[in-house]
Amino acid sequence: MKLVDLAQESVRIIQECGDDGIKSDLLAEKLDTPKRRVYDIIAVLKALGHVNTSRKFDGTTITWIDHSKEFVPKNLHDEMRLQLSQESDGRKDLQVQVAELKEQLRITRAKLRRDIQSVEMENKTEFNTTQLRVRALSSNGIKRVKHDGIEVVIFTNEAGMVVDPSEIEIDENEDLIKNLQRI
Repeated sequence: MKLVDLAQESVRIIQECGDDGIKSDLLAEKLDTPKRRVYDIIAVLKALGHVNTSRKFDGTTITWIDHSKEFVPKNLHDEMRLQLSQESDGRKDLQVQVAELKEQLRITRAKLRRDIQSVEMENKTEFNTTQLRVRALSSNGIKRVKHDGIEVVIFTNEAGMVVDPSEIEIDENEDLIKNLQRI
């Protein structure tokens, strides 16, 4: 018998024996071939990861390693692949929607800034403080500040400012350090 035929028959017999396996001398007897040829076949199958061997006092036992348990059936694989593709497409659609909503929000905010009418008061507000903090409502910030020592005029890139008359204590040492760092 050719070695290929012996190998195919060995695989069939080992698989039939299941988890209990078969002794190498019994396999050689069933194949009607010398033990050395069985050892050659088993060495190749073991190198490929298809069989396990365990030596005991009464001989070597050969068991088949069932790799079919490690594989996913083709129909299940195809279903999972389709589901993954659908989830991926759904995620892309959501990302597009998020981008569109962000753009709509940006446009709406810009419109609100333009549409807000400034509140004009006949009387000017006096603050009993030595500090005023002015913040532009727009993210574009303050454009220019003009002062003459008595009056300050603040220009912003877009309409809207907040005036905060609360005082912040200034650490004179920290202020001095900042001025020295500028030099």
